[in-house]
Parts: sequence; C-alpha cells; structure tokens
Amino acid sequence: MANIKILLADKDEKYLLPLERKFIDELEDKADLIVITDPDYLKDFFSTPQKIDILVINEELYDAELERHNIGNTFLLTEQVVSDGKTGDSEMNRIYKYTSVKEIYNEVINKSSTKSVSFNNTEETKILMLYSPIGGIGKTTVSAALCEAIVKYHKKALFIGMDSLQTFGSVIGDLPAMESGIEKMMIEKNEYIYDIVKSKIVTKGFDILPPFHLSLPSLNVKGEDYINLLNCIKATKDYDYIIVDGISDFTEDVSRLMGAADHTIIITGQEKKAVHKLECLLRNIDCSDNERFVFVCNKYQSNRENHLMDERDTQSFKISEYIDYRTDSSNQEIGYLSNDRNVQKLALMFI
Repeated sequence: MANIKILLADKDEKYLLPLERKFIDELEDKADLIVITDPDYLKDFFSTPQKIDILVINEELYDAELERHNIGNTFLLTEQVVSDGKTGDSEMNRIYKYTSVKEIYNEVINKSSTKSVSFNNTEETKILMLYSPIGGIGKTTVSAALCEAIVKYHKKALFIGMDSLQTFGSVIGDLPAMESGIEKMMIEKNEYIYDIVKSKIVTKGFDILPPFHLSLPSLNVKGEDYINLLNCIKATKDYDYIIVDGISDFTEDVSRLMGAADHTIIITGQEKKAVHKLECLLRNIDCSDNERFVFVCNKYQSNRENHLMDERDTQSFKISEYIDYRTDSSNQEIGYLSNDRNVQKLALMFI
C-alpha cells in the first residue's frame, strides 16, 4: 500500500534538517517526506489540489487557503510557548518549534495516529468502476487519466479495461496483448489467477492489465470472471486503487460489477441525447447512495446549453465534476488530462 505523505515547511533550512532526519530514521520507508523552505515554491506547490496526511508548517507560512486542500493533520510551528497546543480548529495543533526534535516528532505522531493516518498501512484496496451509457463520451480516457492522477498523489493504481473489443490500448498507448491461455484460467476461477497475471502487468506511470488479443465474448470471458480476479487482487492489498473501465452496454455483468465496486463513477455529457440516455439508466438502477455513485460530465462546453440542468421526472443526481472539452486533440491525452484541476479534484474524492 502507499506510504503516508508528510510535508515539513519552514524558511530555516538548518532548523528543518534534524527534524527531517528524525522522521526518516523513525518511519524509514513508511512515509514520503517533502521538505519546503522557499515560500514561493510552497505557494506553487499548493497551486494545484494536494492530499497531505501530515503538514508541519511554520505558522508564518500558514495560509487559510490551505484549508481547501485535503490535509489530514496540521501542526503549526510557533515561536511562542503554548500550553495545551490546541487552536480553534480541532484538526490543527500548535507546537513550540524550539522544543526538542524528539518531542516534536512524538507529538506529531501521537496526535496523528488517532486521526486519519494509519502507520500500519491497513487500508483496504478500493475498486472504482467507470461506466457510461453513452458511447464516445471519453470514458476510457477519463479512466486512464484518473489512474495517473491518483498515482501522482503517491498511491498505487491498477487499470483494468473491460470493453468487449479490448481497444483501450488506442488511448493508453501501445500495449502487449495478454498471453494466450490466461482467459481459460480466469474462466476456471483458478485460485492463483492473480499470481499468474501479476507478471504480465505493464507499467506506464500506472499499472495496466494487458488487453486480450480477441474480444471477450469470443473468449467466453464474463463479468463474473473479472469479479473473481478483482477480489483476488483486492485480497493482497497490493494496490490502493483498481480502476475498472467498464463496457457501455447495461447488462447483468455490469450490474454485478457495480455491486462489487466500492464506487461507481458515471460519465455523462451535457447534450440532450446524452441526458436522455442517462435518464434511461437511472430508471433501471438505484443511484441514491451519493457515497457509492458519483456523476461526472465530460467534454463540457460552457458556451453550449447544459441539459443536465433541465427539470426531470427521474431521480435527482448531482454532477460532482465538469471536465472541460478541449478542441486541441493533443490536450485530450492522458498526461494532460491527469493534470486537469477537475480530474485531480475527482481523484481527491476517493483518496
């Protein structure tokens, strides 16, 4: 599983050196440590959405704007001796910066371990399924961009494409085909299926299960076979997230995969036809659980009518993110989209 992310920020580089050394010595490979001493770089660092487990920062550098980011635990280094160390915010503590390094470290660790940080890395792998009833809406591109965005937040992600023709290589890039015979082991529910496919996984910024050379129906590979594989991978906790790029047809397999996923991200468009197809979908599934179902509008154009805002008879839903349409085809590439602020915000919803 991914390490916890710790940021130390103070203009005095010499002051931070022993503190940095303490965190490295104690946590070893359990944490990713970032040290910033330049105020301008600190501002630039937080110019895009960030997910930080522990922030230890000089109170002179602290800005209320940082609260917009996903920061689990904040500790302000102050030059004034404090009594109980508490600020008005229950998620923030003050520490006298000239106390011993050991005391600072212990206070940070002890107060963080009871909140959002797990130093034992016991979190379960989460399965995120992306689905759309609309063809050509960019579901596969968003799936891959989300994978890369998650990796940039120091998480480990695996992409699994389930389109019938296994064409996701055209979006991600050239990929080797899955070795022949693997499909038979998937169908047989081989108990060692993950150990078998693990050596076949390709890495391109994030990990990818290679596509099958032939279509899934011709190989007789079904949704239940993928669900078995997903459960085998999830049990190992090798990954923080498994991103499943689902098919556009609404079948029994799709319904089962939604049930197996921790979260389902439904991709739609703003056009009238896209909204109509979305309404048809909503008449067939219960998406009232806002924790499990997330709606995203892709290829959004602000200068065009947004039919998602029309009144409707079907169950209500909320669009969590609008991903802008870009006329330049090069800007639709995964690397570019993964840096899109709205894609990053989408990633942070699950981190």
